[in-house]
Amino acid sequence: MTFWVCTLAGFLLTLIGVWETFMAVLHPRAVVGPVTTIINRAFHCVVDASTIKHSRWVVFTGPVLITVQVLCWATLLLIGVSLIVWPQLGEGIVQNGDKPIDPSFSTAIYYAGFTITTLGVGDLVPQNVAMRMLTITTAGLGFSYFTLVLAYVISIYSRLARRNQFACEIDYRTQRTGDSLIYLKPYLVGDDPSLIHQDLYTLASHMAELLESHHFYSVLHYFRFNEPRYAMSRMLRFCLEVASLLKALREAGGANASSISEPEERLWHASRQMLDDTSKHFIVHPSTDHEIDTSIAKRLYQQLQSVSPNSSPSDPANFIAVYTETCKLWSRDLRSLEIGSGD
Repeated sequence: MTFWVCTLAGFLLTLIGVWETFMAVLHPRAVVGPVTTIINRAFHCVVDASTIKHSRWVVFTGPVLITVQVLCWATLLLIGVSLIVWPQLGEGIVQNGDKPIDPSFSTAIYYAGFTITTLGVGDLVPQNVAMRMLTITTAGLGFSYFTLVLAYVISIYSRLARRNQFACEIDYRTQRTGDSLIYLKPYLVGDDPSLIHQDLYTLASHMAELLESHHFYSVLHYFRFNEPRYAMSRMLRFCLEVASLLKALREAGGANASSISEPEERLWHASRQMLDDTSKHFIVHPSTDHEIDTSIAKRLYQQLQSVSPNSSPSDPANFIAVYTETCKLWSRDLRSLEIGSGD
């Protein structure tokens, strides 16, 4: 009875470990395995505590989460194989030489450990066909596991580097202020508003890449930095404000904005989808404090009026009203993200 209980439990744990690794690495989407989901939720509750998300230790949350995930998958694999091996100690697996084998569970963990890590110590050897096949299979799983984990970590940090590069590009576009008005003003008051076309296409493309990166590897949401320019909420606010201002200008009759509807729409949809996806998988407590700041729309109108009256909307009240209604579509979720991230 004990033999079958240990063997079946071992196979189950091994399969869960393989499945968790498969879901995270070979099928990397926002939906992961059940054990990884529990880890992520528990970790989110810990990070959500104000003592963590507002401290300097928040920069370690991403690396710590990856470490916990990898160790958990490895533990499932190790304990699973150990449970399969344990009943075989003394018969299917024996001590090399004349010494009797220690039949304790620690010996099973030892055998499973050096097999998974492909160390091949040699003091314990399989005696029957079933244990030899198990040893070969376990060594193959162990080698595959370490290879896949290495690929997983490299992929995450590669995408993190591209996200940080995008954050820096936004920071430089706004003269390191994060103010979307500084970015828009030179284009809207110039003689050739089409110059903004290509840059909006570029922003939309980067945002789409950001969406897929975080959809593939949800752990990226937990990588945070002390520098404000790297905050996901800041990148989203910039893109959504730019798109919202251009939409409001177009609908309110701004001359230059009317010619850039297609790239503005691409940026709008890419940013909204990124925010919606983040809200679905990351925001636990929606915010009730999301008052819309219309000062940026007022400042834009004033600057357009002073520099190029022909480019400004004919009805400023309508322009601000349209901007306010557009912001209502995303301000609540973005504020929830800012609060949840401690930004």
